[in-house]
Amino acid sequence: MLPSVLPARPALSDTTTTRKQLETSQSLAKVTTPQETAIFLCAVQDCHKLFPSRDRLMQHRKKEHGSDEDSNIITWNE
Repeated sequence: MLPSVLPARPALSDTTTTRKQLETSQSLAKVTTPQETAIFLCAVQDCHKLFPSRDRLMQHRKKEHGSDEDSNIITWNE
């Protein structure tokens, strides 16, 4: 299972992105909140794959892990 707090480390400066690239990327991104963005993580056997819904996660579990167990799910949406 993932730790609830990840260890801190120094940030690296971005020395290659141009102002034009930054301005272009702002039109492609959106600031969101946990209530607006569903994220479900599979925590079976340290898998940690991301899914947009519980249904998609459960499909993954059946296919990849051969299980329909409804535990070891990390999410903030429920």
